[in-house]
Amino acid sequence: MPAARSLTKMRITPSSGGGPIDVLFNPTEYTIAQSNQYAEIGVPGLEAPIIQFVRGNSEDLSLELLVDTTDPRAPRDARVPAERLMELARVAPELHAPPVCTFSWGGEILRGVVASANRQFVLFDPDGVPRRIRVTLGVKRYRSLQQQIRDMSRRSPDRTRSVLVREGDTLPAIAAHAYGDPTLWRPIAEHNRIDDPARLTPGRVLEVPPIAPLAARPAGAEGG
Repeated sequence: MPAARSLTKMRITPSSGGGPIDVLFNPTEYTIAQSNQYAEIGVPGLEAPIIQFVRGNSEDLSLELLVDTTDPRAPRDARVPAERLMELARVAPELHAPPVCTFSWGGEILRGVVASANRQFVLFDPDGVPRRIRVTLGVKRYRSLQQQIRDMSRRSPDRTRSVLVREGDTLPAIAAHAYGDPTLWRPIAEHNRIDDPARLTPGRVLEVPPIAPLAARPAGAEGG
């Protein structure tokens, strides 16, 4: 008869130190949500606005953890273990910000910052000491600026794309969104025969041409 496998607990490892937190009871479920931000651009003569992608939002993890100290072997006051979970949403003095936390259970789930933490007190001793608390955490995936720039530099457009000019758009802003570098506006200007890059007409559709990867361009080929 095979040996019974031990129960693996969800682990939360904060960057502020103090050691990892193994939850008392694994959650019955958790949710990871991803959303994008779009702008509606009205064009005269069209029945509906043009939907233009603006940017992606961070992935959000939401989960509910149960802190229960009704076991005679556990500390009596459920606020003690619950407080450690609540600390994840507070500013760590040495970091001057809430810690970045790694949530692991069957592998890494998400590395992020706790944006919200709520406690619901649901069971009490006769003297009012809470014995059961539900802690709900809202977590946003964390990626440093250096990571995002590094990932962006690995990707280069490989085909011509179309962009609708919005009120207030500039060629450097369009280049920053398309190429990850606002100084690469010149290929867009030349491709679209734009004589005055400071004046863009809202509603015009520009073609954004592919460019060579940054590492492959010869010195002096910058767009600025």
